[in-house]
Amino acid sequence: MKLKQDKLNADCITMKKSLIACLLGLVCTNLFAQRIIENPSFEVTKSGIRHVSKIEIDKDETRIHIHDKFMPNWWDMFKTDVFIQYNNEEDKVYLKSIVGHDLGKKIFMPKSGEKTIVLVFPPINNNVKKIDFNNQIFGISLVENDKKLNKTKEVPKSVSKWIDNELVRVTTLPIKDFNTSQFFNKSAARLIGYIKGYDSRLGFETGIMYMGSDITGEDYPIVVQIYPDGRFEAELPLTNPMYTYVRFDKIIVELYLEPEQTLAMILDWEEFLLADRFRNKRHKFKNTIFKGLLAKINEDLLGFDLKAFNYKSFKKKLKKQSPDTFKKGETLSYQENLDDLLLYLKNNTVTDKAKVLLKNKVYLEHATHMFDFVSRRTYEAKQDTINEVLKIPVKNEYYDFLKDMSLNDQSLLALDEFSTFVNRFEFCKPLSIYPKRSKISINPEKTLLEYFEEAEIAITKKDKELMALQKNKSYKSYKEYQEQLKLFSEAYRDGLKAYNKKYIQPLVNAQSKPQKKSMEKWRLRDSVINNVFNLKRNLVYDMTKIRSLKFDIERCNSDDAHEYWNILKKEIVHPFLKEEGERLVNKKFPIVPLSENGLDSNASTVGNIQVKTTKLPEGKATDIFRRIIDPFKGKILFVDFWATSCGPCVGSIKRMKDTRKKYEGNKDFDFIFITDERGSPKSKYDKFVEEQELKNIYRLSLDDYNYLRQLFKFNGIPRYVVIDKNGDVIDDHFSMYNFDHLLDGILEKYK
Repeated sequence: MKLKQDKLNADCITMKKSLIACLLGLVCTNLFAQRIIENPSFEVTKSGIRHVSKIEIDKDETRIHIHDKFMPNWWDMFKTDVFIQYNNEEDKVYLKSIVGHDLGKKIFMPKSGEKTIVLVFPPINNNVKKIDFNNQIFGISLVENDKKLNKTKEVPKSVSKWIDNELVRVTTLPIKDFNTSQFFNKSAARLIGYIKGYDSRLGFETGIMYMGSDITGEDYPIVVQIYPDGRFEAELPLTNPMYTYVRFDKIIVELYLEPEQTLAMILDWEEFLLADRFRNKRHKFKNTIFKGLLAKINEDLLGFDLKAFNYKSFKKKLKKQSPDTFKKGETLSYQENLDDLLLYLKNNTVTDKAKVLLKNKVYLEHATHMFDFVSRRTYEAKQDTINEVLKIPVKNEYYDFLKDMSLNDQSLLALDEFSTFVNRFEFCKPLSIYPKRSKISINPEKTLLEYFEEAEIAITKKDKELMALQKNKSYKSYKEYQEQLKLFSEAYRDGLKAYNKKYIQPLVNAQSKPQKKSMEKWRLRDSVINNVFNLKRNLVYDMTKIRSLKFDIERCNSDDAHEYWNILKKEIVHPFLKEEGERLVNKKFPIVPLSENGLDSNASTVGNIQVKTTKLPEGKATDIFRRIIDPFKGKILFVDFWATSCGPCVGSIKRMKDTRKKYEGNKDFDFIFITDERGSPKSKYDKFVEEQELKNIYRLSLDDYNYLRQLFKFNGIPRYVVIDKNGDVIDDHFSMYNFDHLLDGILEKYK
């Protein structure tokens, strides 16, 4: 009986333990109950491709279902640096795996362009209500059935009032047509607006406009400031009306502006996301609302689309089609675009100015393709020497497309496409003609040894032996010559420099005046315009003379530069072109009365660079730059603006590696390298700077880099700037390929 009771008690204890275990399990299950959130709401996203369609959370892992909406056969990729974050920087977990795919491998889209990818992360706290995904999607709700609305699509009343107040300040009417004498006008324009759905977490606080003068080739990019509430504004220096674009983040938005006018634009962030998704082509912002006196012309310009040019097909045609065959096909495409334009104009009420610009746009695209075929074909012929098609010559008649549009038409300059066209025109093969080099006869009144004797310069026996060895020797490069010169004594080198300055250079200058060669160049090109292109002298051709002016006077002294310009300007008809040419020459070689500043050392010249320093203007851009250069005060700085995505930048840095090594630790000067996060992706950047052993490296946010572009007025890179020991600018457009040649002169002047 007792045994039976004991067994009963034992069974009872076992049952209690089992019950307790079940209760504990039930509690634990409840604590770590799986949560599934379908189509979670979010606050803002910067990705038009990745959408969170589902989130699964349990005690072991967190699964994020990413639904990609992309283009067929394009790919997405997820690496171990992908993360989800909540609360703060410390609460961050990184990607562990991808269901059915490998980390760091391309995941291709199917024909539909849509695919769901499941990302597996470590578990997150059950109390977390909101997460951010990889600095792309912010404020993702983990509350089931949370139907919080995204930001309102209405423009706030305060923003509308601000826009109206800015527009009412405009007192000048837009120009009536492009033939007016007011076409060229150096008054500023203003761009203002609002981005619906903007959030500072999107990662950009500026836009940029790559402004510049097609007449002089000068750049002056302008930062567009975006405020936290989504408003933006910028003041834009113009020389004439412009149909151009502003870049926000990665997206381009087209717009038309005139001097003295203010244009307002209301943009929608949803369209930015659409542009991000279809990133294989430039997106037209169809839902843009324009306000101001230029609203109608902007709407008209936005309403017409050219057929997209097929660059893949173009590359194939280069090797397979003769110039005549390509011309026929391209002319047909040109006519189709014109027909489409005529249909658009027939079906819509379009302003006269918009009609002119759209017709010009069609022509400039066509003309640029025609030029590109010849120039690219020349390159391909060097790579593929056995291709018979590439050996077929280009006849003069090929260029008769230049007569399809008046090259005296000022309105051409109003289009962004004109910048590419005029570049192709001035460097096309027929106009790439130069006078033959003439031999320079140098017969100085004294030999080098006679000068040494006269100046009582004692040279060594080794110097005399080296002189005998190098007699009639030619050098492959200036660098090789410099290396040879180091073998001589210091007394010899100093004496040689003084001898060249006194006896050789005056003879060279007398026989090879740069302005004479430049005028001969234009005489040859005048003949091409008349006899090859069968054109009369025109505005576009005269512009090429102004665009070449900076290069033509680079090797001149002040007198020669002004003499050259006085001859050249007699052949230029348009008064504004003359004004701009005059300004360029006086900028390089100011005419200053001797009584005022004739002996000012800051206005002298070293080598070929103007050595008068320029102080940086006060403002945000200078503050950014000062933070970089202040630790180097007391040194001359050679600042390199570059990117890993820029071939010439990379090539220049590689070529200079030995030079940097040679001068490492120099007390007088140093090198600084500045790039931006987008132009130099982190992995490529880290690898390259390690390979090249770069020091003093700065990888800035795109916003900060935009401000430096504006400060130093450059659209393209590489760009080199030289800063003196006090932090002032010596040269904001330095020729780095001349570094070895110019270094001594710079150091001599800025001791």
